[in-house]
Amino acid sequence: MAFFEKALRAKVMSTHLLIRANVSKNILLQAHKIATDFESRYSAYKKDSYLNSINKNAGKIPTPCTPEDYALFFASLKASEQTNGLFDISMGVLSHGVYHFGFANESKASKKEIEKNRGLVNYKNIELSPESILLKRKGMRLDLGGIGKGYVAKQIALFLEKKGATKILVDVGGEILTRGKSYTIAIKDPFNPDEKANIAYIKTSKEDIAISTSGSYERFIDEENHHILDHKNGSSNHYYTSMTLLQNSWDIEFLDAYATALYNQPVENLNAYCDSLNLCLIAIESDAQIVKLNLEKLKLKSLQFL
Repeated sequence: MAFFEKALRAKVMSTHLLIRANVSKNILLQAHKIATDFESRYSAYKKDSYLNSINKNAGKIPTPCTPEDYALFFASLKASEQTNGLFDISMGVLSHGVYHFGFANESKASKKEIEKNRGLVNYKNIELSPESILLKRKGMRLDLGGIGKGYVAKQIALFLEKKGATKILVDVGGEILTRGKSYTIAIKDPFNPDEKANIAYIKTSKEDIAISTSGSYERFIDEENHHILDHKNGSSNHYYTSMTLLQNSWDIEFLDAYATALYNQPVENLNAYCDSLNLCLIAIESDAQIVKLNLEKLKLKSLQFL
């Protein structure tokens, strides 16, 4: 079997997928299937998905879990607990049920709708065991949008590692993992509509690194209503236009969730979270100022701001 470093590009989970590794084409295609299988099972946009069966059973009966389901929900609840609910996988009642983000009827939510449903957002009302999961209150809905891409990126990277890959780059919609080679990663300029406009370039070393970026410019209804909602008030904050978290690890699923959580924290709170969660951060404030925290901890070849 011939081994080479090639790239597979595709669209999954309503975003882009890039896989580059020194493995065979067949293994790259198997890695791609990890993403498509995840989308089929956990998509909020497919009526017959496993995720929606959990949502339909909310307040009624537990839904059986496979070991893979349990691992995903365990990580999601762990991230929810670590951020004290700043990231909350039960946000679906607002993101999908009220704003309808990602659906054809997405629209600005009324204060009445938000207040009516906001109380259903609480990860502590989720009962999880290795055998089943239950949303304890009727009307609750899971939304894996803040952790799913990172989780998939890690599963693909671990699969490639198992298949013998020593040079790895996985990018699932801005959730990026690399190993074994220097790759150049760009951070987009959120104020420039040009797709090629960037504010920074990261040149990785051969060390493992996880890079997670969230931005309000990616999905929004109007200037006041973007998809990264604050669980406390059910609406969008405007501290930042872009949030990038970095870490010399492969814990990208948690960085994905932390980026969602920290997006709803003012600048003065970021340092404490970065220290407690061992995070490095690059955030672009709404006035275009750049916040940089703990970047000296990273093992990189270079980091250049434009």
